[in-house]
Amino acid sequence: MEQVPRTDDIDAGYCLRFLREVRDVAFATTDEAGLPAVRIIDVMMVEGGRLYFVAARGKAFYADVMRTRFVAIVGQSPDFRTCRLRGAVEHPDDEVEQHRLVDRIFELNPSMQELYPGDSRYVLEAFYLQDAQGEYFDLSGTPIVRVPFALGSAREAVAGFVITDRCVGCGTCAEACPEQCIATGSPYEIAQVHCLRCGRCAEVCPHDAIERRS
Repeated sequence: MEQVPRTDDIDAGYCLRFLREVRDVAFATTDEAGLPAVRIIDVMMVEGGRLYFVAARGKAFYADVMRTRFVAIVGQSPDFRTCRLRGAVEHPDDEVEQHRLVDRIFELNPSMQELYPGDSRYVLEAFYLQDAQGEYFDLSGTPIVRVPFALGSAREAVAGFVITDRCVGCGTCAEACPEQCIATGSPYEIAQVHCLRCGRCAEVCPHDAIERRS
């Protein structure tokens, strides 16, 4: 696992490498009844700004992905660094391209040959995320760090609590913040890169000046 990076070094490329090193990550989909389903799936390859995974055609996970063409994934390192990513899933329909991708994935992941020897590998099909929103979240130090990122043409997600112009500068929110990431000003301002997004500031504000944006 790469060492903890500086905040300025955290970008989409770093986060893709992070997820590849974590490898076994949680993939969330919805099933036929519209209920949530989560599986641990391997990140098989990261190339060209894309994250690749595979699924066997007989598995429910394959059916879920083919039906919705959307996944949300999250991986965490032993030292409590997390990357999450969600977006539309691409699936090459061409059989020749599918075989090429599966062969490439088996080159990078030789242990797969024990599970799917010979031509049985081609029951697997390759998928990738190319346009997706994500976030790096680091609880390994103080203060915490969170950095949004995006793949391809997707835009970085804008979320979190913001202090509006209804702020009167009383300081109640700054005193209550567990991360001490609210700076004085007019209005006060939340340092989003260090915010837990716990909502404590919004709960204690006597003027309802803090709103959640998502």
